[in-house]
Amino acid sequence: MKYQNGVLLASILLLSQVSIGSERQTLKACGHHDYAPWNWLEGDKIVGVCAEVATQLFGDLGYKVDLTYVGPWKRCQQLIEQGDVDLNICSFINLERKNYSVFSKTPMASNENALFVNKERYFDYTGPESLNAKFIGLVHGVSLGSNLDHHLQKNSYVIRVANHQSLFSMLALQRIDAVIVGRQSGQHLLNLYNLNTQIVDVPTPLLTGNLFFSMSKKSPYIGLLNDIEKVLTSEQYRVWLSSLLERYSFKHKAFVHRNAVVDKTLEVKPKN
Repeated sequence: MKYQNGVLLASILLLSQVSIGSERQTLKACGHHDYAPWNWLEGDKIVGVCAEVATQLFGDLGYKVDLTYVGPWKRCQQLIEQGDVDLNICSFINLERKNYSVFSKTPMASNENALFVNKERYFDYTGPESLNAKFIGLVHGVSLGSNLDHHLQKNSYVIRVANHQSLFSMLALQRIDAVIVGRQSGQHLLNLYNLNTQIVDVPTPLLTGNLFFSMSKKSPYIGLLNDIEKVLTSEQYRVWLSSLLERYSFKHKAFVHRNAVVDKTLEVKPKN
């Protein structure tokens, strides 16, 4: 389902101070390479829900969005800070990122961070203290906000690896106690790796975080964030976003199976 945003964006363009010439300017963008269905790496490009939203919205303002892979999440942040990348297509706000980025006023999506645990060693989440002395899996560069980041660093054993596939493999084998990831992404990955019988997400969220577009403070295109506000606050946008989440879940599953990139260590049989 294509987002029919012509009328809304037309009104924005009339108000915008952006000059759209015959040659479209390019926004250099980056995003997390392993956060399907929001983002993932396919060939040398970041694709997914956030990538399509950014491409469509900024494209309708007259700009190309270059999503050529620049490196893992930490590298993406470094390039934003340096001004070598203009746009972060979706991220949480934290104090460190606010030092070098300007965020859209309205989130482009909401994402509930959840705890995923092995059913045989299930425990509830009742607050940060629930994670004390636990081995917690996170992907490199992921932030859960200053308070929770600090609590985990002080009270838990944080295991960071390159991708969620490895984390869920470790959790299935009971090598770690839990994985923290966005609920939608985690549920999608459990289905993808056929781990629904072994791993479950805990109902109580750790936090509900909003995903934002952000731009480097050194980018000359910061003003574009104001030009997409009317789109992000529209009900039509939310309907479109929901359809994208469903579509890109199917697309990522097809991509994984087509390229046979499922880790064999994930083929763990449930214990009798």
